[in-house]
Amino acid sequence: MSQAPSTARATITGVVGGVFAGLTGVGGGAVMIPLLTSLIGLRQKLAHGTSLAILLFIGIAGFVVYAATEDLNFELIPMIAVGSIVGAVIGARWLQKLSDRRLRQAFAVYLFVVGIRMFID
Repeated sequence: MSQAPSTARATITGVVGGVFAGLTGVGGGAVMIPLLTSLIGLRQKLAHGTSLAILLFIGIAGFVVYAATEDLNFELIPMIAVGSIVGAVIGARWLQKLSDRRLRQAFAVYLFVVGIRMFID
């Protein structure tokens, strides 16, 4: 898709991604990237970067709701957050070395493995 998406299409994509993020606890890649590539038409690398930026807002909204229901482990959050920040920087740099095709293939394998693991557990 070479044109910018309509406001309605972008908003609907956000609602669908937000609903699945709220239900599954997966706000970034597993939900938003397929939506951004298929519904909005972003190329793979652009979808990854955009998804990470959107994740900030999804995370805040989910945090507020989960905090109200006390479904958060406040001791674990800072420890995981520090590692996640370091990992995100490393991952974003590695992403730049991959073609969109290889990135899409690696992402598909990741989703497949995660899906199988969730099905088995």
